[in-house]
Amino acid sequence: MEELPQDLLTTLEITPSVTLTDLVFALLTSAVLNFALAWIYIRTHGGYSYSKSYVQSIVLVGLIVSLIMIVIGSEIARAFALVGAMSIVRFRTPVKDSRDLIFIFAAIAIGMAAGTGFHLYAAIFTLFLGALMLAFHAFKFGDLDHRSYVLKLRIDPLEKDAVAALCREYCRHYAVVSISRVSDDAGMEEVVYEVELKPRVEYGDFIERLREKVNPQAINLLVGEGSVNV
Repeated sequence: MEELPQDLLTTLEITPSVTLTDLVFALLTSAVLNFALAWIYIRTHGGYSYSKSYVQSIVLVGLIVSLIMIVIGSEIARAFALVGAMSIVRFRTPVKDSRDLIFIFAAIAIGMAAGTGFHLYAAIFTLFLGALMLAFHAFKFGDLDHRSYVLKLRIDPLEKDAVAALCREYCRHYAVVSISRVSDDAGMEEVVYEVELKPRVEYGDFIERLREKVNPQAINLLVGEGSVNV
């Protein structure tokens, strides 16, 4: 029984030797696969929240994780030391899109696989994930067909019936959200509508008809939350 703890410690202290060739090959594999992952992110990104630094972070995270996995090897003491060191680092950068978080996790997974010698698994995972992401992008998986907008008009109260007639003509559905008096002009109102255009109606044509028939002092058209990624 006294020899058991010593044997256990001896087993835990065994660290597999990693040659310089293994290190270079692991880093190259991680870099190439994470470059492919970053390219897929660029090709499939939508909206206005694109960040060059985030794209570069995808590649760098994979490289860092690869080196961490090589350094740790199978030694538990180093793993606990890494956990203690990383616990003092706080990341406060907000992630606007949950899809961005998926790419970071994918880069970590590729880095772990490359760092532990599972190069083929990392390549297969990258190809499979890339094909899936490109398929989502090509077939617009998850996109909504609704064409909802928020329309804000500054009009004369007598023109509200004309606006309602145009909404019935061009919209599948519409509703008045709010009405407020303009402080600097007692004869004008700001009316906010929620509208859903008919399938073959373009929002430019709808706005043009409003200008022709109603001629509001101000007109704003905001895209609905389900129609844009920010």
